[in-house]
Amino acid sequence: MNRNWLVNKTNQEFLAYLSNTISISPVLAQVLVNRNMKDAGSIKEFLYPSLKKLHDPFLMPDMRAAVERLKSAIDRDETVLVHGDYDADGITSTALLVSTLGKLGLKTCYHIPNRITEGYGLSNKGIQKARACNADLILTADCGISSNAEVAAAFSLGMDVIVTDHHEPPDKLPEAAAVVDPHRIDSAYPFKQLAGVGVAFKLVQALVQDLGRDDIDLEELLDLVALGTIADSVPLIGENRIFVTYGLKRINDSLARTGIQALKEVAGVNGGSRAGALSYSLIPRINAAGRLDDAGEVVELFLTEDEVKAEAIALLLEEQNRTRQKIEADVLKAALAMIDPDNLEPAIVLSSPDWHPGVIGIVASRLVDMFYRPVFLFSVKDSIAKGSARSISPFHLFRAIAECSELLLGFGGHRQAAGLRLDLENLPAFRDRMNKIVEDNLTSEDMVPVLAIDAAVVFSDLSFNLINELALLEPYGDSNKQPVLGAKDIEIVSRKIVGNNHLKMQLRQENLSMDTIGFSMGKQIDNMGKASSLDIAFVLGVNEWNNSRYLQLQLRGIRPRS
Repeated sequence: MNRNWLVNKTNQEFLAYLSNTISISPVLAQVLVNRNMKDAGSIKEFLYPSLKKLHDPFLMPDMRAAVERLKSAIDRDETVLVHGDYDADGITSTALLVSTLGKLGLKTCYHIPNRITEGYGLSNKGIQKARACNADLILTADCGISSNAEVAAAFSLGMDVIVTDHHEPPDKLPEAAAVVDPHRIDSAYPFKQLAGVGVAFKLVQALVQDLGRDDIDLEELLDLVALGTIADSVPLIGENRIFVTYGLKRINDSLARTGIQALKEVAGVNGGSRAGALSYSLIPRINAAGRLDDAGEVVELFLTEDEVKAEAIALLLEEQNRTRQKIEADVLKAALAMIDPDNLEPAIVLSSPDWHPGVIGIVASRLVDMFYRPVFLFSVKDSIAKGSARSISPFHLFRAIAECSELLLGFGGHRQAAGLRLDLENLPAFRDRMNKIVEDNLTSEDMVPVLAIDAAVVFSDLSFNLINELALLEPYGDSNKQPVLGAKDIEIVSRKIVGNNHLKMQLRQENLSMDTIGFSMGKQIDNMGKASSLDIAFVLGVNEWNNSRYLQLQLRGIRPRS
């Protein structure tokens, strides 16, 4: 896929000023400026995350009301049902709340809805389970912001509801005892991009602080916060960066909670894991249960201290993840067969009664990567189309779907990801409307992915010291990607295809040569023609071979020079 290269440049005198003031290289200074950090204070705060920089949880709307209602529940010896969601964010939120409320003396039960039979949000089955548990209070985790009818139903049965959520609120909020969501229009909370587990943590932080329970170590919860935050692909900046930085330390620790140790074992995760690695190791296994079956077992995985029980659940998740991979591959193959790459509409809207609703979100993400336009996939059953949607950076998915609300039975989500339901007969009208919305809001330029280059360099800038400096930017994730560097007019010394279509080249600038690898970029060798020099975009890495370590440029883009 063709990409537009974007190189942001900054006044060199300003970069030199930052470099000298903070004692960092001009290259790192350029990367940081491109990420909207332009003063010493914000840069130091970013490079050295600290729990002391967490915001006051009581700045969030209704936080005081939520804390007072939970304190009342403790005083009255009430039972609380924690109602979560079936994805990794909702599961970790649920485990976090159940474990902490239990330490505070509350009797708890929990409910994770079945994706297939209940769908997303506070469910009637969850309300019935709360009645069966004799719960006086329902506490939602990563859901509930759009569950107006269900909140009213719970209240009619004599139960209060506290909503904790991070999805975009509807115009009318549920009439709950408290609605804690940083995206509320009246929210003055300084950081709005929390995952659901981040909001749950802020509630726990507020409650523990208000009760003066210094015996409860909130840092012990940050492994769950990190997993849910990484899984939900929220920006890894601000409080999320702090949560993930400290949470990764606990996940990588030999003293990590029993369930995480068991999951690492079956996933073959040894030693330290980075945020990106968890997205391909632990998190798919956590999500697998909710995609195919009952995710309640995963809450137990995070709550148990029984090694045998933890191992059994982890092995089950491993098996479910393999099944998920097979189903996902079949759906992707079927979806691709429906797409004409030479005649793409502004939005890709596809449906099938054969598609498993648990994997269409993943497949939609794959199709966005392949075709770079908003994608809507629907699983059809009993004349109802249940959809998952994924978007591209310039397009606000939730707002676009909201413009089609009269065609829908329900929807919810974010800028880049959403879920929706509609009658099958309305699907053609939805497709037409969405294509019109995309066409009206995006230019042809918006539909071409951008390769953003964080800093222009020369080979003499590249060193192991720079690698160590750039490592200060970790953990990488949304809004804080691994930095891509660019270099111009690079001489080709040698080039060949190795392994499974990987492009391996030796490149030279002045008197310095660099080894490069372009994974799955073998076809680029034809595009180079007889060019003797290139512009390249790359990530700076290290290759270890035969007990030697040397710099290696991991290519992200190539432009032959004429």
